[in-house]
Amino acid sequence: MKMYLPPRGASKSRRGFLKKGLVGGLVLALGGGGWLLTRRSAQVVVPEGLQVLNATEYAVMWSLVQRFVPAREGFPSTEALKTALACDGILAMTEEVTRAEVKQLLMLFENALPNFLFGGRTSPFTQLDATEQEQVLAEWRDSRLTIRRTGYSALRGIAMAAYYGNPQSWPAVHYPGPLPGIHDPNAPVWKGGLEPRPVGNGTWIEPEVTP
Repeated sequence: MKMYLPPRGASKSRRGFLKKGLVGGLVLALGGGGWLLTRRSAQVVVPEGLQVLNATEYAVMWSLVQRFVPAREGFPSTEALKTALACDGILAMTEEVTRAEVKQLLMLFENALPNFLFGGRTSPFTQLDATEQEQVLAEWRDSRLTIRRTGYSALRGIAMAAYYGNPQSWPAVHYPGPLPGIHDPNAPVWKGGLEPRPVGNGTWIEPEVTP
């Protein structure tokens, strides 16, 4: 699974991908501050090496990963693949405005105030059981608010990219990996100058056009 990641150093002044109009900004603001009606977040083991997420944000991402990539027979566990930590690594490759919005989005999932306003729940996401968490995700996925649907898709995309981007998950889906010589950073570079490169993987032959 491929996921577009903006290059490092990309413009930080552009509007964020989640802030679409006044409603989007206000909804994200609910996740970024206030903490009215909040309860303590569930505690998870925080690994070393986090680059973007703090302990609370990581706990939310960890909980989301469990729902987006549930345990299945024949598939490695998200814990074995350190998927939540890999999500942090993906975020580290995005531009600053995207990182900031995703962090706000995670807290919007966790904050009990928006949880109460949108679903009548007074507990943070990490304190809900699996069934309730699935209900919350379904509400985000099917919401009439674009910001919630977009946020759901963004977080799910990060989790899926982190899990299926790990080569240890490929045998479970019968993916043999990229063909030799294609997208291989260690593939030899042609140094034949003006001489035509021999036909092989990754060589494009322009078809002859009959007049």
